[in-house]
Amino acid sequence: MPQRSGSLLVPLFILLAGLAAGAYIQELPSLALQLLPWLPYLLASVMVFLAWHFNRGKVLLAGGLVLLPAFYPYVSNNTLPSSSTTVAAIGLGLLLLLKERGFFNRFVFNRALFLTMLVAWSMAYERGVINFDFLAVNVPFVRIKLSNLLCWCMIGATSLVSLLYWWRKADGFSTAVLISLASLILIECQPFSSNQDAAIRSAQILIWVWFVIAESHRMAYRDELTQLPSRRALNEAMVALPRRYAIAMLDVDHFKKFNDSYGHDKGDEVLRLVGRVMLRYSGMASVFRYGGEEFTLLFKGKGADFAEDVLEQVREEIQAQRLDVSTETSAKEVSVTASLGVAYVNQGESPSDVIKRADQALYQAKRKGRNRLMVASD
Repeated sequence: MPQRSGSLLVPLFILLAGLAAGAYIQELPSLALQLLPWLPYLLASVMVFLAWHFNRGKVLLAGGLVLLPAFYPYVSNNTLPSSSTTVAAIGLGLLLLLKERGFFNRFVFNRALFLTMLVAWSMAYERGVINFDFLAVNVPFVRIKLSNLLCWCMIGATSLVSLLYWWRKADGFSTAVLISLASLILIECQPFSSNQDAAIRSAQILIWVWFVIAESHRMAYRDELTQLPSRRALNEAMVALPRRYAIAMLDVDHFKKFNDSYGHDKGDEVLRLVGRVMLRYSGMASVFRYGGEEFTLLFKGKGADFAEDVLEQVREEIQAQRLDVSTETSAKEVSVTASLGVAYVNQGESPSDVIKRADQALYQAKRKGRNRLMVASD
């Protein structure tokens, strides 16, 4: 739950800021009011540059979909929703299911071509170029045309799928899609002035700018294999430590031998398995992947008093895991163990010295038979 609420915090704040700006639009200075209609397109230019710089083709398509209703406003007098909003919602939902393939290549071209075909089809239908008479009939009881009802059903289904996808993943992209869908429906259902519309659309684009920046930061400070914070994040965490802390080093036992016996793919599974175990204890300690098969646990303040108890639980839980190494001819599961060393800070000691002592304790645990915890001497 903290991860889900945390993923919503900034995007929701940006959207609410856009709504607040729209509500108090007349309080803005005259110069700001003159520049406001151009703001969505200025932010869109920034978003395109960031998407190109960080090779994010899905962000480029998402930005285009969010702005689609602005480029192609609703032109007919039929009941809502507009076809542009419907296409934008469907496109955002589809982006959740597609892999990132980069900014400028055939994948982005094919996806953009598909979305262009959807837009062209919807425009042709709205303007009467093509006709489907059975879609123009009124649905009994609800007093809405079948075509509009189908559009609402597609928007509702896409929103539900996006909500479930966000609930499962709670990552930056699914959050940006979810908030974008909510804002699109809000703009569709609520009449806004042109300046209010510009303020909200600026917030929509700013959400995607935030996503690119936040995702780039995450990639720089998080290990891709285990999804744990990387050594760079550990170095930053050690810049400001309290007076009382403890640092533990964890090393997977016989990892090289395991790689040689079962292959590097299984070795990666071992590291992911250890990473998942450590993530479950991230509320008691800050956990990091130090490098290779080594991991680090950082206990701060009063948490250092319970470091040994927590580390024993981590060691036992890792030992309890089973990894399937079956082949075509035999079924086999193996267990994984880890050795740990922990060091408590002494007065005037630097974090790097504490890590060195934790490493020495770790090697002592290795020499004494592995699969154990050793505490460094003062």
